[in-house]
Amino acid sequence: MKKAKLISLAVLGFLVLITFFNAAYIVSEMEQVIVTQFGRPVGQPVQDPGIHFKLPFIQSIHTFDKRFLEWDGYSNEVTTKDKRFIKVDTYARWRIASPLLFFQRVRDERGAHTRIDDILDGETRNTIAQYNLVEVIRSSNRKPVANDDYNEIGRASCRERV
Repeated sequence: MKKAKLISLAVLGFLVLITFFNAAYIVSEMEQVIVTQFGRPVGQPVQDPGIHFKLPFIQSIHTFDKRFLEWDGYSNEVTTKDKRFIKVDTYARWRIASPLLFFQRVRDERGAHTRIDDILDGETRNTIAQYNLVEVIRSSNRKPVANDDYNEIGRASCRERV
């Protein structure tokens, strides 16, 4: 009889322990959490670090990073206004300002990267297509000036090689 009572207490203790570990979650300083119940957000986002509790087995958590995240696009060939092709490699840094809105709109970082891909790729193409190659690659608003000395030196060195 004592053996059966001991086993039932051990099983009950084990179930209580599992329930406790399913109810508690830890939020680090670099994270923000949305608690969902059956897929719908419940309450406000949790942004305070520490141990927090939820309803076990009914609610689940979705963790998002507070830090700046990176997006690295594919390098593409883009046409300039003067119909020249250049290879453009794009990147962006972004962060999640509103975790609840982020969860409702894109659900996770993969969805955000897909949306950023679509937006930045199109905007990069549109912007570069508005300018000539010289305007795209220069580093200031200076007017390009032809250097006659360079042209003469270039022609002279070409004649010497021939």
